[in-house]
Amino acid sequence: MDPSSPPFLLAKLTPLHSEQLLQGLNLLRQHQELCDVVLRVGEAKIHAHKVVLASISPYFKAMFTGNLSEKENAEVEFQCVDEAALQAIVEYAYTGTVFISQDTVESLLPAANLLQVKLVVKECCAFLESQLDPGNCIGISRFAETYGCHELYLAASKFICQNFEDVCQTEEFLELTRSELDEIASNDCLNVVSEETVFYALEAWVKYDVQERQKYLAQLLHCVRLPLLSVKFLTRLYEANHLIRDDHTCKHLLNEALKYHFMPEHRLSHQSMLLTRPRCAPKVLCAVGGKAGLFACLDR
Repeated sequence: MDPSSPPFLLAKLTPLHSEQLLQGLNLLRQHQELCDVVLRVGEAKIHAHKVVLASISPYFKAMFTGNLSEKENAEVEFQCVDEAALQAIVEYAYTGTVFISQDTVESLLPAANLLQVKLVVKECCAFLESQLDPGNCIGISRFAETYGCHELYLAASKFICQNFEDVCQTEEFLELTRSELDEIASNDCLNVVSEETVFYALEAWVKYDVQERQKYLAQLLHCVRLPLLSVKFLTRLYEANHLIRDDHTCKHLLNEALKYHFMPEHRLSHQSMLLTRPRCAPKVLCAVGGKAGLFACLDR
């Protein structure tokens, strides 16, 4: 043994130590020992340690270290936080785990957002993103926008565009506000095989509450790339759709679209180029190749 070596050993047991520390603090909390704060929601009381809460939440840190009255209080009352959500966040502070389900996420995310527990917010957003389907994506998009979850909002918006043909068949779609519908229907990334899909979706939205929504039809028709519709379809709309036939602006828009087909000189105008800009094209498989200089036949 080298006599010059130091007579001690520095063992790196950080993960084990951290786990032991959390377990010890959690046991203290469960037995209400050394707790210095009580979080009250209605009649429920949750015992905790200020230092633990402050370590995972800038909200609690500001409350317990700043000049707020709660700094000296042994009890803090919450008016707008769900009891189960607050309990789950306290559990997370002591265990590093949180249970998220369809039943809990709608109350847990707002609570975690208010208390600035970023990792819980992140996990809630990841859970909601994994649950996206045509029937709930609009609701999740609104929820994400309300609580400033930008990445979840973008994911939900992308899902709406990619699955528009299914989304427009849902109740959530029919209950969109006009501005929300305008934003979706104008999107360049809308995944539709034909602009007919967009038109029929807007028409269904108007007919859902025709007395109130008919006045928006002309504005919404601007979202449809009318020149990309066939002459036959445009003519049928002009002749048979009474909602359009009775609206002067709608008829004008159809006339302009027909001019695109019958008067080629109009196609180079700036407006025509905007209205004929293709949306996100559906995925297709192209096979390129040949045999002896000729294209080979491919069986489907």
